[in-house]
Amino acid sequence: MRAADLVSCATLSATPLIRGAWLKPGSHLDLVGAFHPGVREADDEALRRTAVYIDAPAALSEGGDVAMGLQSGAIAAADVRGDLFGLCRGQVQGRTRADEITLFKSVGAALEDLTAATLVWRSLAPTS
Repeated sequence: MRAADLVSCATLSATPLIRGAWLKPGSHLDLVGAFHPGVREADDEALRRTAVYIDAPAALSEGGDVAMGLQSGAIAAADVRGDLFGLCRGQVQGRTRADEITLFKSVGAALEDLTAATLVWRSLAPTS
């Protein structure tokens, strides 16, 4: 993990599996599991060391990682740089330095499911 450029976690772990100390400069941490406040995949140090982005505002209260980080005081709401909508529209700036560590917390917004389903459908549709 200490050498990984991309770490993707999709679990229901009640205790953090990812330690912030393990994240190398320039890496990205994708947290897909822990979609309710009683579970979390990354520790407070991971939140403190990263530029945090969320898929939807619900991640602030429903996503265990960010919600628990806010509750513990590891990060403040202002530390969350933006959401998926803002990133896609160019209203929120993404990574600003090559060595910056980024984190994306998803709680499973319906838009993500719709987009994935649309991409699969388009790939299977016959071409004319």
